[in-house]
Amino acid sequence: MSVLVLVPCLVCLFFLIRGRAETAFLSVYLPIVILFPQAFSIRLPHLPDTSIAELTLFPLGMVAFYRLIKQGRPVPMDFLVGSFLISLTFTEVLNEHVVKDGIFIAGLSFNSFFLPYAIGRTMIEPGLRLATVKRLVLLFLLLGLPGIFEWRMGHNLYGPLGKYFGVAMSQSIQIRGGRGRFSAAFTDSEIAGIAVGMIATLNAWLVYLRRTRSWENPGKLFSVLEKYHIAGFLLLLYVFLTQSRGPELALAVGFLILQIPRFKNTRLASAVVAILIVLGAIGAYRYFTETTDLAITQGIQSEQQGSALYRRRMLELFQPVLDQGGWLGWGYKSIPRAEGLGNLSNGVQSIDNEFLYVNLAQGRLGWLLFLAIAAESVRTLALRSWRLVAPEDRSFTFSMLAAMAVLWIALATVYMGDRLPQIAFLLIGWSQSIEAGFSSQRAVIPETAAMGKFAFRRVLH
Repeated sequence: MSVLVLVPCLVCLFFLIRGRAETAFLSVYLPIVILFPQAFSIRLPHLPDTSIAELTLFPLGMVAFYRLIKQGRPVPMDFLVGSFLISLTFTEVLNEHVVKDGIFIAGLSFNSFFLPYAIGRTMIEPGLRLATVKRLVLLFLLLGLPGIFEWRMGHNLYGPLGKYFGVAMSQSIQIRGGRGRFSAAFTDSEIAGIAVGMIATLNAWLVYLRRTRSWENPGKLFSVLEKYHIAGFLLLLYVFLTQSRGPELALAVGFLILQIPRFKNTRLASAVVAILIVLGAIGAYRYFTETTDLAITQGIQSEQQGSALYRRRMLELFQPVLDQGGWLGWGYKSIPRAEGLGNLSNGVQSIDNEFLYVNLAQGRLGWLLFLAIAAESVRTLALRSWRLVAPEDRSFTFSMLAAMAVLWIALATVYMGDRLPQIAFLLIGWSQSIEAGFSSQRAVIPETAAMGKFAFRRVLH
């Protein structure tokens, strides 16, 4: 056990005591949650194994939770996220085989889901929006150093570093096509692909600011990164190096959404993009069905067919388990095995679908609440994109909507593990608090605009 794991938490607490919550968020929590692996953790007496990011999050999240209660302006998403965690707590306490495990999972879930959500709801909009996007983009760009090393060398850089944090961490990574799969500080390449894909859509807003010259002082670094599209290219490259088809497909959908602000009639453009997404989903489903049918009748011919067939059988074989789980499910550590599905090398069955995973663990109630969270995150952003007047605010809303599309589409292909709940619910909370703030003076239509083409202003000397 190393006290180094506790240092960021203490530094964060120091800034909070000094009344500098924004500094604690930007300069302590974000670097820790993005750059340090979940395996860097500590086991304190009578507490579960807690990662360095979860420790750093707790004091900052509690300040945000207090602010959320104090401001007294609830939105429907507050109720949905709170209800989701209450449902999870009931399931874990009542249905987990070991009650202590259930209590620990419920506590860690509150820390990893609701506290980041509270931070997003209370600490960013409107004044910290630009600083937060810049910090997220910069930190994710830094993941390229360990990530590209993994792709080239086939092992990670974090293993040797783990001994200084008192943890024994393996250097092995996932291999596909003879190359390492980019995962960097994340334990899974698909999870890394989702996180990087969401930040790539937010980076598109910085590109928009530079293109429209709305960004008065970007600084030397970001002037170069956005002028030559270096940041966007690198983030797309990182997603490609994960070799994860789910995040790649989801990012393609996000790219369609990012085109909407380019049109004058955003409602019409939104409708066209929505139709294209629906048609694409129908085509993808047909392709998935044909690929798996071919794999069943003629045998598996490629790794892609094998992966698709596994996901099809996963949905089929877990159906009886879902029916038995009922409304409250089994608990995350007590999900029965599906006969005929097979195991990973560690003996654990891989549930590569977060919606299925929630349904199994939390039952129909948790699954319905999870779907409602996804739907509400999209609905709120769609409505705000039509109501906000300033182009900079509207463009940011579509960037956030693209990030939500990346998240929810990709979660149909992988579970939401590692630090992804913290990053995802931070953005979900942020999306619920977007307001006209970046160029608020442009959000107000001048009175002279209603007076016709020629308008004169009285000048007093």
